[in-house]
Amino acid sequence: MKRIIVAVFLILFCGAFLSHAAELKVGDKLPDFKLNDALDNKAYSLSSPEFAGRSVYIVYASTSSSDDNDHVTNALNANKDVMRLKSENKYVGLGIGNQKDSPVPNFVIKSVAKRKQKSSGAIILLDPDFTVGKALGLASPHKAAVSFLVDKNRIVRYIYSGKTPAENIPKIVDLIKKYSE
Repeated sequence: MKRIIVAVFLILFCGAFLSHAAELKVGDKLPDFKLNDALDNKAYSLSSPEFAGRSVYIVYASTSSSDDNDHVTNALNANKDVMRLKSENKYVGLGIGNQKDSPVPNFVIKSVAKRKQKSSGAIILLDPDFTVGKALGLASPHKAAVSFLVDKNRIVRYIYSGKTPAENIPKIVDLIKKYSE
């Protein structure tokens, strides 16, 4: 009887351990995903023409953290090298709204995302099922913003969870330049 209890315990423990995805790290490949945007409900994936062959700086946030990395977006939009790469279709910014972990109604999240999309010029996708959160290896619920840069091959080159410190911005700019050329 003891062996059966121990065996069941080990199976449950191993199953719980293996079912939780490991957090994505620098050097890992980000799996593709398909989500709809906030403005037109158009489906996008990382292989969509808007992102294919470009490095992509992505901010994944819930409504409570949607403004946490605006200072980074503003700094990137003010950087002439980053804007040149953007105009040459070598780099693009992307926002993703985590709808799954928010107590805020989806129509409010969509409204916030539309405002962000209009003000930033970036495409803002909505993640109703925590698809990207799972790909990042995040535990649900997840309220903090996660910003990350993937290169043309979708290899993660930068990742930070929480409000990005201002001192990280030069590093992000350098990485965008390095992986967009």
